[in-house]
Amino acid sequence: MDDLLLTEIETITQKTIQPGVVDNYFKAGPIIRMLMRRFNRRWAGPQIQENYLFRSMKGGAYKKGDNFDLDKQQTFSGIQFDVRYYDVNVTEYLEDLEVEMVGPQAVFNRLRTDMANAAFTMSAILEIAIFRHGQNRNGEDRTAEINGLEEGCTNGTDATFSGATFPVYGGQTRAANINSALNSPTGLIPSNIGPGAVTFHNLVHSHLASSIGAERPMWGVTTKRAFGYIAETFHPSQRIDTVDPELNWPGFRFQNSTIVTSDYAPGADGVVDADLGDYSAANETFWWLNPGPQGDGAYLRLYIAASPKFAFGFTGFKGARGDNQLSGQVLFAGNFVMRANRLQRGLFGING
Repeated sequence: MDDLLLTEIETITQKTIQPGVVDNYFKAGPIIRMLMRRFNRRWAGPQIQENYLFRSMKGGAYKKGDNFDLDKQQTFSGIQFDVRYYDVNVTEYLEDLEVEMVGPQAVFNRLRTDMANAAFTMSAILEIAIFRHGQNRNGEDRTAEINGLEEGCTNGTDATFSGATFPVYGGQTRAANINSALNSPTGLIPSNIGPGAVTFHNLVHSHLASSIGAERPMWGVTTKRAFGYIAETFHPSQRIDTVDPELNWPGFRFQNSTIVTSDYAPGADGVVDADLGDYSAANETFWWLNPGPQGDGAYLRLYIAASPKFAFGFTGFKGARGDNQLSGQVLFAGNFVMRANRLQRGLFGING
């Protein structure tokens, strides 16, 4: 009896598989979704360049008969970024697609499910990468990754949440004679706030430090744990629950900004995922972001290759073995560029 293939119950009754596959793995973050919808640009070429103003023209008070200062000084320069490439592999067997997993007995489409998984995977990889950096710093070589918020939201001398410093951004040395044009603000409170508790004081003054004139951060992005700290600390009158109408993302209003969570923001609950990337940190991180207007004036921009194949396109299946195994890749080529560093800010060390 022990060597019977099927028991009586398995022989008589029919097994029912419910259609569809529920996602019990992926988390979610708003930054890539926001950039994809409003602040992306197509480009072609070996490098991405953005220009910035770092000095005023010559000028000032004078008396009648004084000679004007006719010296011409450089007032603008540029930052350059290399293209970064990402792929997500999809491998199938032709027998599965054409014979064994087709027809009315197939309760869900294998290929459609795998392609959706590939899209989720690419989004998660980029969401994780955008919080980190794309340089070789502090013993960590990430030069294959996009140049993310960690290197953009700093001043070149203060260590970030990973303990690294970034004296160079976009190929430009921050300490050069460019009047700190590529530095993220550090005034009003220290560059970080911990290890310590997030307070109304810290958020107000870091928000103000990231504000110039009418420019205010649009979003504050943080971890769920830090979001909970804020909700516990603030009086209900200091926050208004809201849902971003464009992204359908819940959060609450603070000053002129909306504070939201990203499951992939680096924090104590983050992990080093062998498949997706590292979103761990000793304590919680918080990011004030001002994406600016849409179009040419955007302050944050996700560059995406003009080639449809490298703009989250699919290469198509290719056979490279002696059997019927087929593989294809979902591809991304581009980079993330922060054009107005002084309007963005990263806080870290939050533990209460």
